[in-house]
Amino acid sequence: MNLKNIIIAVVLVLSLSFALAAYSPQAFAPNVSVLEIPNLQTPEAKKIVQSARSQIGIVTEYDGSYFPADQVPENSGVCTDVIARALNSIDYDLREKVEEDIAKNPNQYPSSPPLDSNINFRRVKILTVFLGKYFTPLTIQAIPGDIENLTNWQGGDIVTFAPLKSSGLEHIAIISDKRRADGLPLLIHNYGIGTQEDDYLLNWPAQITGHYRSK
Repeated sequence: MNLKNIIIAVVLVLSLSFALAAYSPQAFAPNVSVLEIPNLQTPEAKKIVQSARSQIGIVTEYDGSYFPADQVPENSGVCTDVIARALNSIDYDLREKVEEDIAKNPNQYPSSPPLDSNINFRRVKILTVFLGKYFTPLTIQAIPGDIENLTNWQGGDIVTFAPLKSSGLEHIAIISDKRRADGLPLLIHNYGIGTQEDDYLLNWPAQITGHYRSK
């Protein structure tokens, strides 16, 4: 990584650290949910969660450097790489699917910054358009303690967030199959320190903008 990318990475981690400090996650029991939420996961959704969780301890860095397609280092990446790697577990090539749709419908995708086939699938703005077309959109409201509402939030779902005020970066994460005692699910995501599983669905310092499930 060159000096410019190192500086960018340091600034990103620091800005996220300050932003998240004001939104400390509530305590949770990661393996036990006092509130029983029906588990509606499909076999594919279970694989997505398992694959995302398997990145913990392996993906230990956040690196937004430009890499040719399929050459992101195994131990690093950005939030979107968690998604792409997890979907690979169900033989879903996110980059290939995104590029196919961009080729057919280029005007449906944001053109600033310019489209680039190496990194289109690593941009939340691009994925927001793609997921809205080819995944099932679901509620973006999550209500702790509400069984009916939380049944709509299942492990393997994908959630997107608005840009952070501190950095202007959007965010994307996998919904975990682990929940707090009040039934709210955890997230599996990379927000600056490698892939983590923690309580940021409602503690992330930006609004939820999308919630999607593989069809």
